[in-house]
Amino acid sequence: MSKTENSFVSGIKIVFTDRDFRTIFISLFIIGLSVGGFMPYLTVWATNTLHATSFQAGFLFVPMSIIGLVISFYLASLSDKWGKRRPFIIWALLIGTISRMPLAFTHSYTIAFVLLAIGGFNAFSFFFALLNDFIVKKQESKSQAGTITGTVRMAFSQGYIFGPMLGALIIDHGGYTLLFLLSGLLSLATLGWVLFALKEDSMPQTSVHGCSKAPAGIPSVLIAVFVAALFIFAGDSGRSMYLPLYITDTLKQSVSIVGILFTVTSVFELVFMPLGGYFSDKIGVKRFFIIGIACQVLYFILTSLHLPLSGLIVLQVFYAFILSATMGVGMVYAQSLSPRQIGLATTAYMTAIQTSAVVSSLAMGSLVSVIPLPSTFYILAVFSVISGVMFLFMKQKSAEEMS
Repeated sequence: MSKTENSFVSGIKIVFTDRDFRTIFISLFIIGLSVGGFMPYLTVWATNTLHATSFQAGFLFVPMSIIGLVISFYLASLSDKWGKRRPFIIWALLIGTISRMPLAFTHSYTIAFVLLAIGGFNAFSFFFALLNDFIVKKQESKSQAGTITGTVRMAFSQGYIFGPMLGALIIDHGGYTLLFLLSGLLSLATLGWVLFALKEDSMPQTSVHGCSKAPAGIPSVLIAVFVAALFIFAGDSGRSMYLPLYITDTLKQSVSIVGILFTVTSVFELVFMPLGGYFSDKIGVKRFFIIGIACQVLYFILTSLHLPLSGLIVLQVFYAFILSATMGVGMVYAQSLSPRQIGLATTAYMTAIQTSAVVSSLAMGSLVSVIPLPSTFYILAVFSVISGVMFLFMKQKSAEEMS
């Protein structure tokens, strides 16, 4: 085995042999299964069960974004000062369970809107802030931060592999009621696993120094990262919201096909996530990140060309590579810009994912009734261009400069 191969394999091995990394990996796998089971079908459920318009279906993502923006920033800053992530993870998982299960019984758009708003506070960013804490604490893993983060991010993708397929199967046999119940139970299972496996004595002990060293407020660089990332994920949110409708309404395919296409992307993420992290360690985080954004522009242009089902399948493979840059490496890049406020940096990036739904739903929702649905993907390509330009000219700071 060459030195390069050995470095890549050892980075993956660390995740599965270290108890702390392994605990986060399993937690994110269950979360991926839960989210992947219902998220691709949310707009279809809203139009079929709640009798919402295409615009209203997309707008359901807005309350999650607003809550994530307002609440998560404050709590992330608080977790940096305390030096603890576990309490925030526990409460986020509990709220996720409470907000999701009642969706199984509602036929009211207003109630669904409120429940999804409550579920906007999620545990995802706190898990990755905790992951960075452990990487910093375990000195031997610092040089493989990208590979470790990509591998752990792959856990969510693994859950997403089975989630859409499981969701389609449940819808066919038990309907949306059973789908949301199962999603809530999986969130509850994640909470049980965290209470059992994530012990307080394994948490990074940073709280003693956190209050004196963590700067007050939000650094301007993280505001810039949030705005730029907002445009990246406006594209991803638009894909999640309207690709299912493109498949079912334009191509006249079944809901099962939606699950298959989303699963194809998740399957190939298993390869591209750790590889993307590894290559970012080698060529630089920012450089790999910009390459990923450029590929996202190409993806949306191709998607807008009214492709047949076979063409969309190929593009979902391509999108797995894009996610390795935007979802995995991009988060490492954001964390490197503010190493003394890891929770805030992670939340700034992850909250952009949630808030982006507002941008994409307003942009695509207003156009979908005027022009053919595939053509609306052009605007997502424009969003990606804006984001790429912003990140390209953003001055990167090292951890040493921020110290």
